[in-house]
Amino acid sequence: MIRSGALERAFAAYRDHRLADVRDDEDCLAVGARLLKALALEAHGQDFARLALESGRKYADVYSRTGGHYPAVNAASMFMLAGEAGQAERFAREVLFGSFGHAATTPEAAYYRYASEAEANLLLGDLSAARSTLREAFRQDPQNHLAHATTLRQLRLLVSVLGMDADWLRALEPPRPVHFAGHIFGLGEGEGRLAKGSEARLRDIVDITLARNNVGAVYGALAAGSDIIIAESALARGCELNLVLPVPVPAFVDASVHPFGDAWRARFDACLERAEKVIELTSDRRILSPETINYASMVAMGMARMRAQVLATRPLQVLIAEGGGERGLDAEFGTRRDGELWLECGLDQVRLAYPGPRQTAPPAPRNSAPEPGFRPAMRAMLFLDIAGSSSVPDDRVPHFVQSVLKPLAECCDALADLPVHADSWGDGMFLAFRTVEQAARAAESLRLAFAGIDMRAQDLPTSLGLRIAGHFGPVHEGKDPLQKRPSLFGGQVAVAARIEAATVPGSIFVSEAFAAALAMSSSDFRSEYVGQTRIDSHMPEQRLYALRALPLRAAARLRRARSAGAAQPV
Repeated sequence: MIRSGALERAFAAYRDHRLADVRDDEDCLAVGARLLKALALEAHGQDFARLALESGRKYADVYSRTGGHYPAVNAASMFMLAGEAGQAERFAREVLFGSFGHAATTPEAAYYRYASEAEANLLLGDLSAARSTLREAFRQDPQNHLAHATTLRQLRLLVSVLGMDADWLRALEPPRPVHFAGHIFGLGEGEGRLAKGSEARLRDIVDITLARNNVGAVYGALAAGSDIIIAESALARGCELNLVLPVPVPAFVDASVHPFGDAWRARFDACLERAEKVIELTSDRRILSPETINYASMVAMGMARMRAQVLATRPLQVLIAEGGGERGLDAEFGTRRDGELWLECGLDQVRLAYPGPRQTAPPAPRNSAPEPGFRPAMRAMLFLDIAGSSSVPDDRVPHFVQSVLKPLAECCDALADLPVHADSWGDGMFLAFRTVEQAARAAESLRLAFAGIDMRAQDLPTSLGLRIAGHFGPVHEGKDPLQKRPSLFGGQVAVAARIEAATVPGSIFVSEAFAAALAMSSSDFRSEYVGQTRIDSHMPEQRLYALRALPLRAAARLRRARSAGAAQPV
């Protein structure tokens, strides 16, 4: 529940299961302190200091009961964040000089022991010892990148508070996630083709670029030409290849691989076979369109950026593009647009010059004519329902409508960006917006509106909980033949609806496409991975994320903390 952002419900579960009464289990005892820490990191001003102090005291109490280095070092850090330097230094010395009763028996245990000592040295102001100890921690368990990322985030927050230099942490960052894209081309002589010698030189340049930039997982499509060359180079280096395609593989091959020569098809298949993930964003079997190409690129870029956030490192974009700084013919879609969007987010980019003759015009993707009365559109969709509404006694249903559903409807009416489509049934609502940021803000407003209703005062079950699910994708807008008014249709609508049933009450769960698109358009929200779930027996499993709005000042503070490891122009 903490990871899903449902902090209020997490506190309720912590209380209901009486975990605070446990006296001899460090994990159970530490959950309470961890909850307070999560709240502190979303608070600001006096609330931040108060919650950080409460968390520090809770960790200190756990340490007094168990004597473990984990609660000791967390007590030290939370006291420092709360401004209690004396208490912080006391517990930091406990980490360095205390007796913890047993030696580390696994690489992971050894990692955490050294990482705790590095954090303690940092809190005591010994930057040299912190550096050497942290390097030793990473040597103990070199491939545990998620653990490394947790440590790096914690230390960056501390050095920002202590006013210390943070550049030394950059050298310890895990391999960087990369979004890749590039010019599509055939092989041979002539316009839109690349000679064999030029292709070999381009491959060498790509290899050098990936080696110099400590590249890890890569995200992109697999069109003929640049995409395949970058993917092949990444696989040769042992990188994880993640393919994000706007349409199913056969439709993608027909539009973006086969027309550029049979030689690309075998290379496409070889990369496809070795890919870690192949994500087909839609079931559309038609020719590609600029809208679906942009959709897939946005999701791929967002996935690379989210992966970088998880790993506490900086994402990179590698492009193979034609020369010239002017806006190209493909500025509305494709490589040029991807590069501009990436730079607008202030992210690192390496642009490799395409060495062949320039085309007078890029391939022009297009959609087949839509069904009469329908038009395609990109929409960010929200489905809401109230879990437990069936427990409302029949005699209280009218009151439930007036005191719960009506405030939610009024919240919708007051949104700064009104939905372009809205519908309701029973205790459910369906809203659609033009952008994911509009949908995210609406979801948070509705969550807060529901949280502000006192169910006990309204004589309604206190177990009622609002579930909000979000998804982003292409839909068909047309007239509903039964209701005789405009509506949305398509498989992407069904995805949004099915996510709702998997959502933890009190939370906002969104699809990976929604989370990724939001990562490229707003820094005021956090999307945390909560698991891979089969939302429907006829659909593939979905990677779901919990959406949590960052309070304004907390978001600014965290952005400043991240800037200690932020990317610089390449």
